[in-house]
Amino acid sequence: MAIISFTNYKRGQTTGCMGAVMRYTMQDKKTEFDGRRLVTGINCQPESVYADFMTTKRLHHKTDGVLFYHMVQSFPKDAAVDPRQAHEAARRLAEYFEGCEVLVCTHVDREHIHSHCVINSVNFETGKKLHMAKEQIQELMRRNDMICQEMGLPVFEPTAQQARGMSGAEYHTALK
Repeated sequence: MAIISFTNYKRGQTTGCMGAVMRYTMQDKKTEFDGRRLVTGINCQPESVYADFMTTKRLHHKTDGVLFYHMVQSFPKDAAVDPRQAHEAARRLAEYFEGCEVLVCTHVDREHIHSHCVINSVNFETGKKLHMAKEQIQELMRRNDMICQEMGLPVFEPTAQQARGMSGAEYHTALK
């Protein structure tokens, strides 16, 4: 099963957090597989991702409120998932955030393959802030399942109780 978790980070409660999350997700020891780093920038460069995000925010005068979103796509530890394929699935899922800068990093240092997506909260094309309500997160989960099915990757199978929808806390617990 591939599942995702989604968190937003606001200025004030997370001063300096965006850079720390980016540095953590891009660590060579976590992302190196088969001689290649599984790190991709969508509409940004991994080498300058923090500056890219901040330039977009300043350009559109939107440096307050939610600074970024952090999404994690995880596969179970017993699933035979090729890290390159997991990275491609996360990259495709990140395309949901059209016009946004997204850093995609796949970690291979644990028993379970998982990918981090750090998403700028400001759309560089329109200057609008990204808002992720329950409906958008549900659409993202459906898109995640569709991508995984197309790629032959494990898909999260909800139980009868979960079919009516999981709360954010339940989904986060399932992820762990």
